Amino acid sequence: MVAQLLPADTVPGLLEIVLRGYPDREALLRLAGLDTDTVAGVDGYLTSAQLDTLLGTALVQAGDPLIGLRVGRGNHYRDLGPLGALMAASETLEQALLVLLRYRELMLPYLALVLHREEHQCTLTVGGGEALAVARTRAHNDLLVAALVALGRSLLGGRMLIQRVTFRHPCPPAEQLAEYRSFFGCGLDFGQPANALVFSPALLGQNLPAVDAARKRDLERAADVHLQALRRAGGVTGQVVEQLHAGLGQGPLTVQVVADRLEMTARTLQRRLHDEGVQFARLRDQVRMEYACRRLRHGHCDMPDLARRLGFSDIANFYHAFRRWTGCAPGAYRKNQARPTE
Repeated sequence: MVAQLLPADTVPGLLEIVLRGYPDREALLRLAGLDTDTVAGVDGYLTSAQLDTLLGTALVQAGDPLIGLRVGRGNHYRDLGPLGALMAASETLEQALLVLLRYRELMLPYLALVLHREEHQCTLTVGGGEALAVARTRAHNDLLVAALVALGRSLLGGRMLIQRVTFRHPCPPAEQLAEYRSFFGCGLDFGQPANALVFSPALLGQNLPAVDAARKRDLERAADVHLQALRRAGGVTGQVVEQLHAGLGQGPLTVQVVADRLEMTARTLQRRLHDEGVQFARLRDQVRMEYACRRLRHGHCDMPDLARRLGFSDIANFYHAFRRWTGCAPGAYRKNQARPTE
């Protein structure tokens, strides 16, 4: 099974909330056994497995049974960047929730959000995520529910009355319950089938103080672009990128080679890439360029070996391609990267 790939420039919002508490992100990546460049650097993609490892490591490393609650309750719509701004520009809380549901993959790519409306109550349920180990932990449940409540309160500019909160995990020790009650201020049900917020339908109609229709339209257009990139990465585009990375140093990176690894014909692969708005040659150039730049930035690099790993028949072809990608020769690029910044 090919892992889902997430564009690094749309790092899921829940991970961003967790990482806020870690000023040294590189240290956290090392603790998680991940490479800085691979996760957040030039490669541009984060796998769902890496997301799982990062979230799990961050929550476990804290050594605090209440870490999820404490991190989640500090959430604010401003912490979510353009997605948070888009929600805040909505007219009502209901519209903001619909934004979250529409662009859910930008914040919670591995979970499902469902809003149930009834005459006397509404329920926002969070499900899925069973494939990720971290999604089955108490810390993750607390983080998720607390972050959603804190997000709603920040959108409304203060108070947001919740009737009841349900958690999938068992009831925590009695000495820890006071902190839950203090933050949520409502009934708490543990050991339930799903994490959920229960509230009055009247809450959906509350106006948001930062409503801005024109800004909302602009932000929606930008969010659509990010969402399309995310979905492409989760489709055949992401699979091709992953196979191209895996194939470096193993011979020519042709469309036929990649198609064979994905168990489809070359014609089918090219058609599916076309449907997602990309071309195989451009993806291959992207992977080659990113790998070459990373190697050149890391000090000594044997040029003939680099050319061979990238699948070029000779070093002259590599030089020509690198100049086309970056506008300069590999040697000049390495010198520019080694030059101290002022």
